Amino acid sequence: MSESPKVVPLSELAARVSDGAVLGLGGSFLHRSPFAFVRELVRQSRRDLDVVKPSPGYDVDLLCRAGAAARVRAGIVALEGNLGLARWFRAAVERRETVHEEHG
Repeated sequence: MSESPKVVPLSELAARVSDGAVLGLGGSFLHRSPFAFVRELVRQSRRDLDVVKPSPGYDVDLLCRAGAAARVRAGIVALEGNLGLARWFRAAVERRETVHEEHG
């Protein structure tokens, strides 16, 4: 039995994430978040993702704008102090397209 390679192209990595998957993302707000990976998930039209992250920002906002995030479990979703709230996340929650489960 051969091992899977430890380094794979970004497109292949995103293809391994199925619709409806629970997705834990690293980083904090606009720092050290996997933005290229998130953009690739959007490009591949992932749907119904359950995103878990303590303090997301642009990444979750982008997933909400693309209609990819069904649920977001986070303490706060913002684009840092000088950029304000994550408007696409807020709109998705208000339209009930995304469920927000707040935790501290």
